Amino acid sequence: MDRLLPQLHQSVHEVLANWPETARVFQAFKTTCVGCYLARFCTLADVAATYHLPIETVMDEMQNATRNSKTLIRSER
Repeated sequence: MDRLLPQLHQSVHEVLANWPETARVFQAFKTTCVGCYLARFCTLADVAATYHLPIETVMDEMQNATRNSKTLIRSER
């Protein structure tokens, strides 16, 4: 598992905090995740289920967005 890429179990908040470029992906999927008060609790799996999106598509787009950027805000602990 690549620790430098978003994972299915991570919260929307965690993904956005570590990879701000993923905001464009949430917007492209027409979600309301960016700025949502539930972002700390919803995982990428929850987003896929809520918006009836294929999990594979969500993960591919999130990981593509982060692979194309060298940004990782939080350092590994």
